[in-house]
Amino acid sequence: MGINTPDPIRPGRDPYKDYKVEPLQGDKKEREKFPPLEKPSGAALLAAYVLQFFRKLFSLFEDQAQENFPIGREQDIKTDLTLLRAAFDILKGQDRSQDIQFLNHLSEIWHRVQEDSFLFRRSSPFSMSLRSLIKQIQNYPPDEEHTLGYYLTEFAGQSWLPFPYMELIQKIHYEHERTPSLSILTVWTAQLNQLIKSLAG
Repeated sequence: MGINTPDPIRPGRDPYKDYKVEPLQGDKKEREKFPPLEKPSGAALLAAYVLQFFRKLFSLFEDQAQENFPIGREQDIKTDLTLLRAAFDILKGQDRSQDIQFLNHLSEIWHRVQEDSFLFRRSSPFSMSLRSLIKQIQNYPPDEEHTLGYYLTEFAGQSWLPFPYMELIQKIHYEHERTPSLSILTVWTAQLNQLIKSLAG
């Protein structure tokens, strides 16, 4: 019993010569359903531009409306900033470097002000000003490993304080006594005044 093998394809013969591909009616109907897109007219482009402009304008007003975000916390934040300013004003007139209760109070306020800074939109003018002040305090004095911000953060609530911390507080006080108008306490309290004023609305 032999095995049937297909006829070999002869050279030059197209095996699909006798087949026809009929176009599908569905394709034609789909093309009729979705005619080619027309180029938008000048009026349509203008309308789209005006709509985009008003969206950007609305977004700008929304950012300004959220300047004092979150609603209902402005008074708490204003109180924290006022307490920080009061602590700096005390340091202007008195050497409180040996007063552990005062320095713990200052640390507590510092923590609250840092937390307050995260409640505002990062791009708002108020937030940028507040973060700038925090950064100055955090990094004072410059080029020092252990800064004021470090001590305020690390030694909050402690019953003992390291000597370099007390020495730094004393130095800040004496610096103000020597040149009150140029002291770092004057700079910080001036910035706090502006921040408090912007919340007074």
